[in-house]
Amino acid sequence: MLFERFLKKKRQDTHKEEDQEVLAERARNHEDPAARREATRRLVGLPHLRLILADDTDAGVREIAAARYRHLLCGTQPAELSAVGANVDARVAELSHVEDARILEQVAVQGLDPEVRRAAIERLQSPEVLALCAVQDPLAANRGAAVERIETKDALEQVVRQIGKRDKNVYRSAREKLRLIAEREERPLRVRALCDELCQKAERLGRLEQWNQDRAILDLLDRQWAEIRDEAEPDWRTRYETAREHFLQAYGGHARETAARVAAEEAHESLHAERLALLDSLAEAPALTTEQAIRALCEQVATAWDALDALPPQRQRPLDQRYRTLMDAADAARTALGDQRKRVSQLHKSSNRAQKLLDEPKPLDLRATKTFIEQARALAAELPATAETEAFLGLVERVESRTKTQRKNAEHRLKQLPDKLAELEKHLEDGELKKADPLFQSLRAGLDLVEASALPKGAAEEIAARLHVLAPRLRDLQHWRRWGADQHRDGLCEEMEQLIEADLPLQALSERLHTMRLDWKGLEKTGPRASPAIAERFHKACDAVQERCRPYLEAQAAEREANRAARESVCDQIEDFLSKVDWERIDWKRVLRAERETRHTWASIGPVDPRHFKALEGRFRQALKQLDRRLDAERKRNQAMKQELIARIEGLVDEPDLDAAIEQTKALQREWHTTVPARHKDENKLWQTFRSACDAIFERRAALHQAHANEMKEHLATRETICTDALTLARTEQDPKRLRAELRELERRWEDAQSLPIPRQSAGPLNERWRETREALKQHLRDSEDQQRRGAFDLLQRQAQLCERLELGLLGEGDEGDAPLAPDAAEQAWAELPQQQDNEIQQAIAARFSTALLAGRDPEQLAALRRRYDANAVRLSQLCLQLEILAGVETPPELAQQRLEFQVARLTERMVDGEEDPLQGSARLLKEWYLCGPAPRSAGLDGRFERIRQALAREPGAATA
Repeated sequence: MLFERFLKKKRQDTHKEEDQEVLAERARNHEDPAARREATRRLVGLPHLRLILADDTDAGVREIAAARYRHLLCGTQPAELSAVGANVDARVAELSHVEDARILEQVAVQGLDPEVRRAAIERLQSPEVLALCAVQDPLAANRGAAVERIETKDALEQVVRQIGKRDKNVYRSAREKLRLIAEREERPLRVRALCDELCQKAERLGRLEQWNQDRAILDLLDRQWAEIRDEAEPDWRTRYETAREHFLQAYGGHARETAARVAAEEAHESLHAERLALLDSLAEAPALTTEQAIRALCEQVATAWDALDALPPQRQRPLDQRYRTLMDAADAARTALGDQRKRVSQLHKSSNRAQKLLDEPKPLDLRATKTFIEQARALAAELPATAETEAFLGLVERVESRTKTQRKNAEHRLKQLPDKLAELEKHLEDGELKKADPLFQSLRAGLDLVEASALPKGAAEEIAARLHVLAPRLRDLQHWRRWGADQHRDGLCEEMEQLIEADLPLQALSERLHTMRLDWKGLEKTGPRASPAIAERFHKACDAVQERCRPYLEAQAAEREANRAARESVCDQIEDFLSKVDWERIDWKRVLRAERETRHTWASIGPVDPRHFKALEGRFRQALKQLDRRLDAERKRNQAMKQELIARIEGLVDEPDLDAAIEQTKALQREWHTTVPARHKDENKLWQTFRSACDAIFERRAALHQAHANEMKEHLATRETICTDALTLARTEQDPKRLRAELRELERRWEDAQSLPIPRQSAGPLNERWRETREALKQHLRDSEDQQRRGAFDLLQRQAQLCERLELGLLGEGDEGDAPLAPDAAEQAWAELPQQQDNEIQQAIAARFSTALLAGRDPEQLAALRRRYDANAVRLSQLCLQLEILAGVETPPELAQQRLEFQVARLTERMVDGEEDPLQGSARLLKEWYLCGPAPRSAGLDGRFERIRQALAREPGAATA
């Protein structure tokens, strides 16, 4: 024990360290048994003791060696073991050589080290000792190991009875082993009952001819029988095997009959399946698209069908009926395909005719066309609705629309014919051939249109007759026009011949040549053709003039050729760009800039030869059209993307999770970009809408931040108020009880306020201020409590002094020169004293005072007071000694041993029994001192108590209960 040196005398060494090898040699080989016994007593080597125990001839030596060996194994002499290094591992290893059951039992029960007891338990065979270890071993693991080695029922029952609830694991293990033992004891009866049950089940197999079910039951019975076969008696085995063999023979016969029946059914099923397969193939014939395919499939199925063997009539009859039905359906489908083929061929011819009618420039014969339209629609009605049929109907509708338009135009032209005829007559009267000739051709075309449009007969007969009369007059005018054209051509020839020698710049000469050629072509186009001689004259003069202009024309041609090459280069660049560009990864801004530059470049290139202009211009426009389509598609896509971004941003305005909404808004802002811009007005409108939606979300965050800042200011003010209240409380309140209650309330308020956020820069200083304020308040509380406690003890001391004066006066033990205190005066003085705030102390001291008053009136109470007077001296001395220990005040030398013994005894008692230290409260001891009662006066005791009071007064809080 910790203070063993205070309670026991110092242990004397029984022997000094000696050489163990020398002792072992002496203990084993010395001739004198007494010397061997003495050496054995001092020997601590376990192997040496084991050899002596086994080999020595002297019974006394063996007895000493056995006792020594057991003590060392148990570890009851640890000092000697440590001296020679016989640690736990060495003793555990030594136990493996022990064969004496008594030694193992003693070590298992009395060994001090858990590991040594465990090693002994693992070699024990005695059920009684194992049960004892399972119940009494301090270590749970050793108890578990012991119960695992118990195999007898009595020992396990003993463990169950004695262990109770102290170790549930040991209790459960013991109960489980008891259950297994009970099962082993009941096993033979269960085996016999199970044998009887299995034999009866085996004998019932096959009675109801449920062979497959009974065969599965036999497999189950065989598995159950295999588990108990070795434990079954021979009669049971014979009975089971006989029943099993009988069932298997019957099952084999049933299986053979079933196999034959199944084979026949399988053959029929195979034929049935083949015929069904042929029927399934034949059922697909109507879905084939050609007559040849249907015919080939029907012939193939018919050949295979006839080659198969017949099924029983009840199965063959439905198949034959279905076969005939499917054959009829295939024939009908083949016939329908033939008719369909003819209609499709007729449809193609009609489509070609309809297209020709649409392409015909002359007026259509509406009667024949109407008949064709009716036939075409009837043909389309007979055909299925396919894309080809729809296209054909579209052509028919276009033809019909053209006939309606033609008839409408014919009616309109018929109304105009009289006016045009009158106009023609007027132009012929005036000799205006240029106006009369086209008007005559228009009237003739109008009459043809009216005739082809199937208008009522006689509607244009009068117009046709009058036009026939005017035809000769038109021919006369045409003859006169030829003469005038010849005169104009002669003038052009003369003017062209003059240009051959004219002194003009080549550019002006070339332009004049071009103008005169245009005039010649106009005459050729509007008037009669020129005679070969005049034409040759004009062209010869033109060639001469052109020869003069050749240098200029060649320069112009070279310039136009360069311009053509430049334009072709521009077209090639655009087309090459369009063929190679990856539209998924293109820079649209660069494309848009390049498109503008290309247009500017094309406009800046000069003219080209007229015969190339149209092709180049068309090629350029076509390439730009492709590029513009891409740009327009990207422009629409970009606009749609921006509209979608705006919609997503507007959807985030009311998002409850503002942080998530802001993050998404920033991500959407990064997605906003322009590839191909729309009109500046539209782009600005989209951007303003997008910006407004974003601002609405960010304004929510600003408002939230402001609200959060205001909230943190309020929380900061709350904490500052708590600190201010704590300081005010420390300055104004003196009552410890109210101080403690208010402190708890302030701490609760601070704890509640700590969960509320405040500005980070203010948190540290404010927490430090609170710690300082709380410590100051706690210190003020301690000071107030100490002051209140000192006041209470001062009052208790005055009350006790009053009681002591009264008691000593009654006992006649007062100091000489002091007059005894009369009870009436004592009561008056007691009434003048204030009362203790602690009701218990007040009641105790009041009881002492009342007892003293009773002793003044009652002799028996006075006698009892005297008896307590004599006994209180010892109690006060003990209290004074305890107070000196607590206050750290020195005790008189004559009481030092008593103080030491008292300290050690009480500490030992507290360590063993777990009691609290009764000396921990100086306040309680002081109360007992004042409440103890009268005792003989002792100057030494009073001086010691005064020193205690002064020491406690120097340490505030030391007298805390």
